[in-house]
Amino acid sequence: MDWYYAQDGRHVGPVADAEFARLVNNGMVTAATLVWHAGMKDWVSYGNLLGMAAQPAPPPAPSPSGSWEARRFCSSCGNSFPTGDLAFFGDSGVCAACKPAWVQRFRQGMTSTTPMHLHYAGFWIRFAALLIDGIILMIAQLAILIPLGFGTVFRSSNSDAISSLFGIAQLFGFLLGISYTLFFWIKYGATPGKMLLKLKIVTPEGGQISAGQAIGRYFAQILSFLTIYIGFMMAGWDDEKRALHDRIAGTRVIYTE
Repeated sequence: MDWYYAQDGRHVGPVADAEFARLVNNGMVTAATLVWHAGMKDWVSYGNLLGMAAQPAPPPAPSPSGSWEARRFCSSCGNSFPTGDLAFFGDSGVCAACKPAWVQRFRQGMTSTTPMHLHYAGFWIRFAALLIDGIILMIAQLAILIPLGFGTVFRSSNSDAISSLFGIAQLFGFLLGISYTLFFWIKYGATPGKMLLKLKIVTPEGGQISAGQAIGRYFAQILSFLTIYIGFMMAGWDDEKRALHDRIAGTRVIYTE
C-alpha cells in the first residue's frame, strides 16, 4: 500500500508500508499528521485512523471580528482555511485556488476520491522503460537458448530444423515475456524497466492494480500494436497520459518520485 502524508503544508508520497512505518517510529509521522491512502474518502489524522487520540491541534486563528473561527484543511493542497472559505464537494472542502482544478476533475469523469497529486508519466519515458525491458528479455532469452544448442542448430544447413526451432524460440520468447511482465506487474506494479525509471502502474485512485487488471492490460497491448502503435502514442496527448491499453484496463502510469 502507498501512503501520503502532510508535511509543512504540502503532501509527501507515495511512501511504501515499510518506509511509512519507519517514519512513524522516528516521529516524523505523529498522531496529528494528516495521512491518506487509496480507498480512503478523505485525509485524516494518523491518530484518528488508528482510533487513537490525536495530539492537540493548535487553536484556530481569530477572525477579523475577534471571535474564533473553525478551520479545515483543503482536500487538494492540504493547507488550513476558515471553513467558510472552502467550497464543499460532498465531504471534501476545497480552497478557492484549488477549486477550478477540482471542478475540472468532475468534468473529466473523476470523483472526489481521485487523488490530485498523481504525477502521470508520458509517452517518451514509458517508451524508454519498454526499451529497457525489451533488452532485458532479449538477454535472458539468449542466455537460456544458446547454451541449449540453438546457436549451433541455427548455423546448420537443415532448413526444416531451423524452421522448427525458430518456432520453438518464438513460443519460448512469448511465454518468457508474458511471465516476466505479469509477475512484476502483479507483485510490484512495474517491470524492472519501469522501476529503474521510477514509474508504476496504478489504479485511477493510485492503488495497486489487481491480477485481473494486469492480465487484461497485457493482452490489451495487442490492440495498441495493431493500431500501428497509435495506441501507445495516445499517452502523448491524453489528459492523464493513458495509452489505449490503460483506457481498456482502467490503469494509469505515474512517477513514484
